[in-house]
Amino acid sequence: MANRHITSKVAVSILAIFYSTGAMSLETDNKTADLDSLTRLLQNVDASVKINLDANRFKGIYADDQQDDYQYDSQLRRARLTLKLPIFNSWSSKLQVAINEGDDTYEIKDLYLRYKGFDVADIKIGKFKEPFGLENITSSANNPFTERAMSIFAIGRNKGISFSNANSQYSWNIGAYDIQQNGKVKADADKAYTARATFSPTNTASNYSHMGLSYSKRDLQGVEYEIKTNGGVDSAINFIDTKNIATETIDKSGLELAWGRGPLSLQAEYQQLQINAIDALEDATYKGYYGQISYFLTADHRPYKKGKLSKVTPSSKKGAWELCLRKGIVQSVEIGVENNNNHIEVASTVLGLNYYHTSKIQLMLNAIDTDVSGINTADAGSALSLRLQIRI
Repeated sequence: MANRHITSKVAVSILAIFYSTGAMSLETDNKTADLDSLTRLLQNVDASVKINLDANRFKGIYADDQQDDYQYDSQLRRARLTLKLPIFNSWSSKLQVAINEGDDTYEIKDLYLRYKGFDVADIKIGKFKEPFGLENITSSANNPFTERAMSIFAIGRNKGISFSNANSQYSWNIGAYDIQQNGKVKADADKAYTARATFSPTNTASNYSHMGLSYSKRDLQGVEYEIKTNGGVDSAINFIDTKNIATETIDKSGLELAWGRGPLSLQAEYQQLQINAIDALEDATYKGYYGQISYFLTADHRPYKKGKLSKVTPSSKKGAWELCLRKGIVQSVEIGVENNNNHIEVASTVLGLNYYHTSKIQLMLNAIDTDVSGINTADAGSALSLRLQIRI
């Protein structure tokens, strides 16, 4: 309870600054009414904190020196403060700040307004995650593995506007975004248009089936782009790191399938990325796919809601235990003759064990084996990743 009071105080402080700087005006007839309105708003703040503490052991392809000896590392993988606020009628807002993720700085991850007053679609305006792929659109806190399999194709968050709708059987989301500089895109670019649609013919409390399609068209207008990955160990090196390619457009597409029956769930995705370079000799195509299985050893299940996976809440005070296995492959299909790269393939196997003490405290252990071809370094690597996840 003390932690909740601390979180609430932080929320009030940030929102007070947020509103005082003009992010949103509260116009009333007098100062007393204005203060009362702000107080009522702050009382409705939904504040939460997510913390991921990781410890990793790795060697081979993951390590700087490519030696047989293991390297060890620990880090604060995530520390995020999220504030959700209903404003009035059908309007709501969200602010999420990432704190001290690697370099003792902070970053605004989400900052948007949402309007839910229309039957046909919700409208979202601001900075938020683009709708691409089941694993990507599902919160990292609700994925059964410490890192996503398809991060090499991930889009992330950008400023834009989206229109969406969802119920128990289908969901759709389409949006237009400004492409912002990130680890792969080397400068701000032009526009991106991203869409995702899902269908769930079966959807009950513990049983579901899911099919989905995603597509994104991205206009980089000559901005440089690169492919890189650390193979699912965040503190390891990026052992795949291609040259920067001056890129005209990028096309991304994805297919997703999922199925759950009680304690057992299956999930698979296929994604493809086409880089259309300014110089046609640098064009490149990459594809990736994974399949995973999850099984609860206790009387629990992995919840599914409106096109994505949601939070596991143990059915017993003793907590919930989950075993999971994932196999995935990422490979270059075509590489331009000017890229100076061989054809690349990364094949990984991840065995995971998760313990959900409560819905707020979770321990995760992943054993990872990876084989790589097409780069001039070690051709294999292994890792153990341990995570403590806390939600307040």
